[in-house]
Amino acid sequence: MTRRFRAALCGYYGFGNLGDELLAAALVSAFEKTGIPVEEVAILSSDPERTFRETGIRAAARWNPAEVFSLLRESETLLLGGGGLFQDTTSVRSCAYYWGVVRLAKAAGAVPWCCAQSVGPFRSAAGSLLARNALGQCVSRTVRDERSRDLLASWGLESEVVPDPVFALQGEGTKTTSQGKRLLVNVRPWKDDLSDRTAAAASRLAAAAGLPLTAVALAREDLGLMEDQAARGIFAPEEIVFLEPENWRERTADIFENSAGAISMRYHFALLCLISGIPLSLSAYDPKVEAFGEEWGVPCWNGEGDMAFPAASAEEDRVRLRSARFLEKFRRTWNEVRSFVHRKGRSLS
Repeated sequence: MTRRFRAALCGYYGFGNLGDELLAAALVSAFEKTGIPVEEVAILSSDPERTFRETGIRAAARWNPAEVFSLLRESETLLLGGGGLFQDTTSVRSCAYYWGVVRLAKAAGAVPWCCAQSVGPFRSAAGSLLARNALGQCVSRTVRDERSRDLLASWGLESEVVPDPVFALQGEGTKTTSQGKRLLVNVRPWKDDLSDRTAAAASRLAAAAGLPLTAVALAREDLGLMEDQAARGIFAPEEIVFLEPENWRERTADIFENSAGAISMRYHFALLCLISGIPLSLSAYDPKVEAFGEEWGVPCWNGEGDMAFPAASAEEDRVRLRSARFLEKFRRTWNEVRSFVHRKGRSLS
């Protein structure tokens, strides 16, 4: 049968979380740079209309099994695209959902593969089993960190570590020349009181340095949390900026200009700061954030004691190399996947 799309992207798309939307944008850009036009890429989204409006990409409702299956029947492959899809820190439902999509792909004849996954952590045998089974069905696997590669190796699954896809957006943001006029802080909801402790620690740092705070939200849940923290007197930002897919380039250009540094809980806000040359200090709510801090030599706070003031990574050349490396690996992986598809007789007519 004729298949209209080369790949259907599947991730946490359409929920308004900028980090995940950046992953989608980076992967679509990588396809374009590999010679695949956007018309031959589709995406599963929680908000198909918004996704299509923002990207021009054919989108299907991720919660509608019939619509998902229909799209997969039109697609050569299913790409599990970046981020921490397989983890059960808050619920096993994420693992169950992506496992189910992989099963639908197999039934529809779409070849599954995964790109730049951050796998785990797992707190249940069910989450681990679902992830192992789903990732085991992928004909190619790349992961975002050594921890994920080691975990897959313990399951008997081969994988290769690649940079986060968002590195491929390097150059689309704004490089800054820090003048030290404000301190940025991103806080996300998390268990216990780490979110409140992060906001309070950022407030103390800003006061000690004599700098105003600008709070930065990457999702509506961040926005609601930081508005509540301000109302409760946890901290007092001069403004709260909400970065969305349609405005992130313009807004980051504004808030990064003359920034003394940033404190971040979210991985992808930290990555945007790194790409733009913003000094960083991290609040490690998750192993992936701690690993990021260790890799790039920036302070990482575990919620206890004093938080260190943001420090610059000073590795601009390394950032550029990460962008090039991701694109090179993506092209090579795609060619391998396409060869597999051709061998199975599933190529586009």
